[in-house]
Amino acid sequence: MPEIRPFKGIRYNPEKIPNLADVICQPYDQITNKMERTYKSKSPYNFVRLVLTKYADGHDRPREYRDAKRFAENWVNDKIFVHDGADAIYPYWQEFTISDKQYLRKGFMCAVRLEELGTGNILPHEKTLSKPKADRLNLLRITKKDVEPVFLLYTDPKDVVNTTLAQYCKTSPLIDVTDEKNVVHKVWRVEEAEPVKKIANTLKDSIFVIADGHHRYETAYNYMQEQTGIDMNHPANFKLITLVNIEDPGLLILPTHRLIGNLPDFSLTTFLEKTEKHFDIKKTSKDEIVKDLEKTGSQAFGFYSTQTSYILKLKSDKVLKQFAPDRSDEYRNLDVVILHTLLIEDVLGIQPANIEDHVKYERGVRAAMKRVDVGAFQFCFLVNATKSEQVKHVAEKKERMPQKSTDFYPKLISGLVLRDIA
Repeated sequence: MPEIRPFKGIRYNPEKIPNLADVICQPYDQITNKMERTYKSKSPYNFVRLVLTKYADGHDRPREYRDAKRFAENWVNDKIFVHDGADAIYPYWQEFTISDKQYLRKGFMCAVRLEELGTGNILPHEKTLSKPKADRLNLLRITKKDVEPVFLLYTDPKDVVNTTLAQYCKTSPLIDVTDEKNVVHKVWRVEEAEPVKKIANTLKDSIFVIADGHHRYETAYNYMQEQTGIDMNHPANFKLITLVNIEDPGLLILPTHRLIGNLPDFSLTTFLEKTEKHFDIKKTSKDEIVKDLEKTGSQAFGFYSTQTSYILKLKSDKVLKQFAPDRSDEYRNLDVVILHTLLIEDVLGIQPANIEDHVKYERGVRAAMKRVDVGAFQFCFLVNATKSEQVKHVAEKKERMPQKSTDFYPKLISGLVLRDIA
């Protein structure tokens, strides 16, 4: 069963850092070289100096690891960072707007006892890559700091956790900062034993599903496995996480659209002939494709090129057993699985081993269509977003979704609270 605990957080000292917006940053795997330069120009104490950037060529990683360790130690010594005096959990709310609709996502930060993914009630939902895990492990070994939380979803149908925390979130927050994407981040601190115990007991039989941060979780687990002679309560046995109710109305998953290119022999006529074997094809327009796709619902895709636009709707999901016989129904019925299995692999003939040569990804619909319009790609497939309950159901089957199946928005900002693991 998941075991959560309060912890003594480390935070930026408001007396030393009056404007927290100057020092927070997006999670490491979202940070480009350009973003890194921007963050560093804002403040010599920007958190990017601890989390670094996503692993990329052209970086002197050994030096960056050493620098991160030096910065962390100096910022503690110079009281840029302050340690909270007592164990606590940290309610964490994010307020944001998408397509003129306002959202509030409610979560809280705590520590969770590490366990091997999939063996208990902490479940993954996506596959991971070895290079990012090695990078994060090297950084963790050197800094001994748990700098970024893993984003997990939990089951709590009666919403006991948020109800318990509600009274504490009526006061002025400990942290109130807006990031560069106009997402407002608010954090409170709850150290009273009674609500913490009630929340821990509520969640002891819950299912936790990793929404974002698979590499960070597996890195922390691998680091724990390396440690010898530590007791069960050593901080290395735990990982900093942010938990959000899987039924929270502010939980938003954005779709990730597929851009297709580098197919010199592509024929629209042939494509449509092959596609209509398993899909109903309805003509649409550039202006109506998004609305038509939303109206059509699941198991449907938008096809957009400079020539024409269509809505492709799967005729029957029975065919999926033929293409993925060893998978569960929950997995087979995912839109991204249908797209890749039937359209990308079967119709277009793009095999998984060569997918990077032909398929790229884009979050925004208009951005995807524009890249087709300017000739960067031949066409694109527009998809509907994966639903949070689908994430849960696939995880419960001990299966992992294909990469780029989910895009939880917004990301958890880095630099709010961290913890020691030494």
